[in-house]
Amino acid sequence: MGKFTKIQAEKKRQYGKSLYIKGFDLPTISDIIGAAETTIKKWRDADKWEDARNSSFIALSELRNTILQSFIDLKDGKKPKIKPDEASKYAAAFERLSDKKKILSYMYEAFEMLTHELTKDIQDAVTKKEKELALEVLKRARTKTDTIITKLTNETLND
Repeated sequence: MGKFTKIQAEKKRQYGKSLYIKGFDLPTISDIIGAAETTIKKWRDADKWEDARNSSFIALSELRNTILQSFIDLKDGKKPKIKPDEASKYAAAFERLSDKKKILSYMYEAFEMLTHELTKDIQDAVTKKEKELALEVLKRARTKTDTIITKLTNETLND
């Protein structure tokens, strides 16, 4: 893996960070973006990727499950994870989103689930050929999903 231009390195660095936040391990990120694992580690440490991973977007299903579990806890006489007032505010905020924004949120979540499964395929691959094939599938899927999400985000924001 050779030297990159500043622009190439910055794009790879940002893409590496987004992959890390999504749960990819360093060897897989190295394979995907074509940068040495030592470089990825330097970027991770310098840019505090771990902090970004820990504060990353909560999936809608997690929010939904937290709200539902809180209501179940209340019903069972237990202390809920979130207060009923907070739960109703979260639910109301989601309900106020336009239909396109809701769909975009669900699509984003579905694409993240797909990416997670494809990543597991890479990490579970036994042979180099299996890993390369799984990596190629992931790259193609990410390219298409990123294009779709970007297009829909732009359409949604312009409505």
